[in-house]
Amino acid sequence: MANDYRNPWQIRSSKYDGTRHRLWTCAYPVQDRPQYRDDVTPYFTLVVPAHTIVEEGNGDHWSSPFDVVACFYAAKYYQVMVLYKETGTEYYCNSCTIADIDEIHREVRFADMDLDLLVDHTGAVRVVDQNEFERNRVLFHYPDYVSLRVQADLEELKKSVRLRQGVFSSKRYDWRHKQGWPSRGANG
Repeated sequence: MANDYRNPWQIRSSKYDGTRHRLWTCAYPVQDRPQYRDDVTPYFTLVVPAHTIVEEGNGDHWSSPFDVVACFYAAKYYQVMVLYKETGTEYYCNSCTIADIDEIHREVRFADMDLDLLVDHTGAVRVVDQNEFERNRVLFHYPDYVSLRVQADLEELKKSVRLRQGVFSSKRYDWRHKQGWPSRGANG
């Protein structure tokens, strides 16, 4: 599965009610298959090459000028996008349901839970979309256990950033130098 650049995957997010949210049209697995190691190590990781088309639920399209690594966790209500910007590595952490990894259809699916954590290249942390989370919690009837879990996992994520654990440890994770990534602008 890993490094098979002829057969791209997709990353598909929905809202909690199942409506379309966002689609990354091209991604490539870093490891051979999903594998649980511990709570701070990604269970499944994909490279999203620079200039990959991302489709919004409303039909708009955009792309990132830099490579992104999408990290999914086996038991956490978040995923981490590692943004390899020229100014330095940044992180966009999405609160979401635990991802469904569909190896047959080559797709990762999850429900976006609206609450996000941004970590800039200096290590500064900012929680965003708290109001959207509160609004959609009511609108989509998030179960109490899901709302509590999202918030608890967000606090754990902040701790991992502060302690530089998991993907936030530059010593453990620099996929750019370990993998033969597809050429920039690959789009399947």
